[in-house]
Amino acid sequence: MSGHLKDNIVRRSIWLRLVFMIVMGVAYSVAEIVTLAVVVFQFLGSLISGKPNDRLARFGRNLARYFQQITVYMTFTTEEKPFPFAPWPDEPHEEAAADEDSNELNASTENADDGAMGEERNADNAKSDGTARDTDKSTG
Repeated sequence: MSGHLKDNIVRRSIWLRLVFMIVMGVAYSVAEIVTLAVVVFQFLGSLISGKPNDRLARFGRNLARYFQQITVYMTFTTEEKPFPFAPWPDEPHEEAAADEDSNELNASTENADDGAMGEERNADNAKSDGTARDTDKSTG
């Protein structure tokens, strides 16, 4: 065995990182279950109230950041350990307001698209109705 490989194998920091990576793998799995719960509650809440819950949406964004932090740590992209070894990722309130503005813009764009799609559908239906009437006249 070469000296370099032996040095790497006996290096304590790499084995300690493995322990942290195992812990973070478990945390990732738990976070997946939490995400599923957030999805279910967010859906049910939207069904009942007609709009998503802002606190759950913010928590969902923080969960997404947490997944990113775990992934970059486990892939050796960073040495910074995620929660619970660091503070929980918490988005600033200004960012939440910017996201809400973006969501409103997207919603208005989607509504405009829906209107255009509805007009296209009505035009298609009118064509179908005209064709059907023409067929009825020819057979009748």
